[in-house]
Amino acid sequence: MLLSFSYYVKGNACVDTGAQYIHGASEENPVYCLLKKSGLLNQIPEMGEEAFYSNKGHKVDANFARYAYGAGESIIRYRGSNTGKSLGEHYAEKTQGMIDSLQEDNDKRTRMQSIFALVGKDMLIDIGASDLHRISLDSWQYYINMGDSLNRLVDKLLEDFPKDHLLLKREVSKIKWDGSFCVAPPHDEHLLSAHTESPSEEKLCQYPVCIVCENGEEIVADHVIVTISLGCLKAQASSLFIPSLPTEKMEAIDKLCFGNIAKIFLEYEEAFWESDVGTISLIYEDDTPASVSTNKMQWLKNMQFFSVLRPKERLMFGNILIGWCPGDIADLVETMTDDELSTAITDHLKMFLGHSNIPQPKSILCTKWRSNKFIKGTYAFLPVGVDGKVMDTLAQPLRVRIRPSFDHQVLFAGEATMKTLYGTVQGALLSGHREADRLAALYKKTVAPTSATSLDKQV
Repeated sequence: MLLSFSYYVKGNACVDTGAQYIHGASEENPVYCLLKKSGLLNQIPEMGEEAFYSNKGHKVDANFARYAYGAGESIIRYRGSNTGKSLGEHYAEKTQGMIDSLQEDNDKRTRMQSIFALVGKDMLIDIGASDLHRISLDSWQYYINMGDSLNRLVDKLLEDFPKDHLLLKREVSKIKWDGSFCVAPPHDEHLLSAHTESPSEEKLCQYPVCIVCENGEEIVADHVIVTISLGCLKAQASSLFIPSLPTEKMEAIDKLCFGNIAKIFLEYEEAFWESDVGTISLIYEDDTPASVSTNKMQWLKNMQFFSVLRPKERLMFGNILIGWCPGDIADLVETMTDDELSTAITDHLKMFLGHSNIPQPKSILCTKWRSNKFIKGTYAFLPVGVDGKVMDTLAQPLRVRIRPSFDHQVLFAGEATMKTLYGTVQGALLSGHREADRLAALYKKTVAPTSATSLDKQV
């Protein structure tokens, strides 16, 4: 899901506050292959059983809930093509047709309707959005399905990265490009450039790009690959680049949306859920598919999905639930105190599970991706009226004006530049491969076998 790897450790509990799922368990997925090769896929536990509860305080029949949920999911995953409709409009229309077909069974109609609404709410979590009616029905027309999702992603991507080429804790304030920046080659030049002049040569080297850091340090380069999130581009693109980004690039940044998801980790002394449970879904019987959106005044109505960290016997886990919420509800809970969240969620669970003895968690942790200045959310999604091809525009390298011979000075990578795999870790990874291949082709070097070119030929 999330594109930043982050871990939090407290006592014996270790949880992923960032990426948690492999979207696409197949050999086509480089992240899946990476973890398979490392043997980490052998550590993935069983997902556990699904439990469904009504706001009337009773358990919902799991077989019916799974049947209705599957029917709703098949509708909401529809791949539109140039329809111009919203996902919310499509989903409300199609689910209503299914509900109307149950003409004489009012009880079944009500139960089906409320579970269809649950599917819509869960989709908001998947996307990080606040309203299905803002999401394009055509969002996935270019999307590549790499298979089912697996839980628990471990960060293995940096293991082979040469540590002596890694600079940390340098916040970038400006990216100057399409210029001529001079620097005398230092005696140890390997961090700044791949040029091979010997230390004894005193001539000045000229580079087309200069990175200015907040601490005043300047780093010159032939090429820069910008991998910051779409959220950061939205916040900083107008002031980050000198000269300014071209109009079509700024329009692409403006048209795309950047969502948010909050994960609220709740740790308990003892589990109050059954040992085989893997997920807990909360169903409001008065919900309808047409009403699926968020309301900050009733934020708990979008706290409908909890996953159980399994197995609890593993030292890194205790008795931990993860509550998920999307969009502006996620923005809201980031501002709440632990006590506020703990009290509200405990009362919420008591109402649905029908147990007055559910304790408050002994510890609580809420992610804060929107307020993180280096992320500002989770991942991109397509609003109504915006074609995924706008991501191709975002992915294009900047075209130089002053020194055309210095091509591909500034390149762009990240999940928001991959219309076939946006919102996924493998999309982010493959976008980096794509830009590496682009530079390899520029220097007529061999392209890596993990090339993403076939996934996004338009870019």
